[in-house]
Amino acid sequence: MISVRLMRNMTLVLAVILLILPFALRLSDDQPLMPGSEGYGHARIAGLIAEEGIPAYDPAVPERDYSASVFDLLLAAFTMGIGIEAAVILLPLLLGLGTLGLLLVVLRKWNVPRAVSLGILVVFVISPFFADVFTQVVPTALELFLLMLFVLVLAPVQSSRSMLVIRVAGGMVLAGLIASMGVMPAIIAIVLPFLARSFNRKVPQPVLGASVVAFIVLISVALPAYLQSETPEFTKQMPVVQVISDFSGAGGLSLFAWILAIIGLIVLWRFKKKYYTGMILTTIALIGAMFLPSALSFGHLVVSFLAGYALAFLTTMRWSFDDIRFLTILVIVCGLLFSTLTHTMALVQGPPDRDLVEAAFVIKEQFPEDATILALPSDGFALAYWSGRQVFLDEWLDDIPGVNKRWHTAQSIWHSQEIMRVRPLLYDNSIDALVITKDMRQGKVWDLPEQDLLFLLRNSETFKNAYNSSSVDVWRVLPSENAQ
Repeated sequence: MISVRLMRNMTLVLAVILLILPFALRLSDDQPLMPGSEGYGHARIAGLIAEEGIPAYDPAVPERDYSASVFDLLLAAFTMGIGIEAAVILLPLLLGLGTLGLLLVVLRKWNVPRAVSLGILVVFVISPFFADVFTQVVPTALELFLLMLFVLVLAPVQSSRSMLVIRVAGGMVLAGLIASMGVMPAIIAIVLPFLARSFNRKVPQPVLGASVVAFIVLISVALPAYLQSETPEFTKQMPVVQVISDFSGAGGLSLFAWILAIIGLIVLWRFKKKYYTGMILTTIALIGAMFLPSALSFGHLVVSFLAGYALAFLTTMRWSFDDIRFLTILVIVCGLLFSTLTHTMALVQGPPDRDLVEAAFVIKEQFPEDATILALPSDGFALAYWSGRQVFLDEWLDDIPGVNKRWHTAQSIWHSQEIMRVRPLLYDNSIDALVITKDMRQGKVWDLPEQDLLFLLRNSETFKNAYNSSSVDVWRVLPSENAQ
């Protein structure tokens, strides 16, 4: 029989492998080392902060104001110390390992049984969300680290008066930092102290003051920023699909983890009289994480705890046939692992690829510094990072003024069949370069080889090819006098 300690150590080794694997495979395939898209946006901003200080606006989209974020400042600090190339790898890795270390301490401080602790650790690590967050340069990594630290501060342990003051002050600082990361993190920071105290009355009551700090940050910082943003109408998706990795949810949780979490909630429901408030809040958190992708970081914690309890329950309960128990647990663990490895390979094979980086370098060499690139929003961050030029759209859509108008303009350019209609749109919006990828040709924008804009590119008075590869083309928009 394998001991709990050995299983825990094996899980930790697996965690390190999952964090390093995407970088190693991308390096061996001669692809850009940093996977994903959004990380390039944060890397660009962090590099700018390290060199010139906090900007008033985002140079990639000058119409977009910039407000300093905790994550960008932390990445900028790493950049000043070790350079941006090392910082984008080391920071998520340290946050991932730090979060794991905090999880182990939290489980011990909250007196979670060893079998349940192992189950929680297994579900937490063998998750597409874990592999996604801690291998990309995204604020969610810091948010999850701070949430785990916050849970540790809320632990029901006896403290001296001086230590209690430190815990209360630390809780307030952590609540403020978490709340500054957005409306949903602020709501989580408000609710979390009450959720912790509902399960254990030994949680120090003064720590509840952290909720007040989070509420103040919510109404003064996070909520005004949210209300001023414009919601893109074209990005609406089914939330349930977004948070389940097996249904192609980017960085979601495994379907097996959700099923285990529901089983865990059902098993724990027998304690509803003792922990009535806590069970209600946990149920709301689980449902909220399923329908609100912005709550997925907290949802990952809730799902891990519930699914870990369910896994321990299924492992230790009395079964009529031990072989059936073994096969059931094996199927669950393999299902979790398969979802994670599938998502890891998607990170390895996903954007950006070498051709897109080469295209960005061509734009940097051949186009003026104030040039604007029209490409898919998903390619905007990488193109802006590598080329140093402006982009018409990227994935920080909520913060782009008039984003719906911009998207309508892009659609009109891509899908127009009349050159006399396309020209004014290009010139009026100062678009100098068009980046067309293989994905755009194969369904993301067009379905036919010479459909709409693809046919109009033949017009030599308006367009000139600047770069061509198997997966990316760059087209120069010629000055208006050429089109007379």
